[in-house]
Amino acid sequence: MPLSQVPEGARVWVNCLPLHPELQRRLLALGVRPGVEIEVLRRAQPGGLLHLASGLTEFMLRGAQAADMQVTLIPPG
Repeated sequence: MPLSQVPEGARVWVNCLPLHPELQRRLLALGVRPGVEIEVLRRAQPGGLLHLASGLTEFMLRGAQAADMQVTLIPPG
């Protein structure tokens, strides 16, 4: 599923990064790569910004950028 559709408070594993080279470099510099866990902390209005966390790193992505990232939901528990 696209990261842009993940509900607030959910945790996911990253399956693939967006194809845009600059965004890939930014995410890799933050330690975000396939297999890494991300939590959706907050969501702005639909299609807006997502406030995300990966380990101790918090970052924001636009909805369109998040739509290009495929993730798998981690079951609660």
